[in-house]
Amino acid sequence: MDENFASDEKLYRGLHSMWIEDDDSVSSAAFKDSGGVSVDRDGGRDEQNCIDKMSGALPNITGIGRLTCGEVEDCGAIPKYLPVEGNEFHSEIHDSVEQVQIKSRAKSRKLASKCQIVYKKE
Repeated sequence: MDENFASDEKLYRGLHSMWIEDDDSVSSAAFKDSGGVSVDRDGGRDEQNCIDKMSGALPNITGIGRLTCGEVEDCGAIPKYLPVEGNEFHSEIHDSVEQVQIKSRAKSRKLASKCQIVYKKE
């Protein structure tokens, strides 16, 4: 798979219940992770396939959020393709080329505001 991302490629973030606000918006905490913000890229798959794979692989999540690579870049962060064994679509959102962790509250908030919930367990 190409290491480069198109600006319209979608990224999917597994969401824990504490990251989903009462109004169904996404908390900025979903974009604070010292090891990089883990996401799956669409990689040419349709959205339902992405949701099915992620919800099946991560049974403890209560939702899935979506944003595009262009939105990530507009927020001043970068998507990075980092496949892992068993998941060729795994990627991460990093603060910059030099820094993995997103430390800026403003950047985490911007990412959260762009993230749309596309799946929520009932």
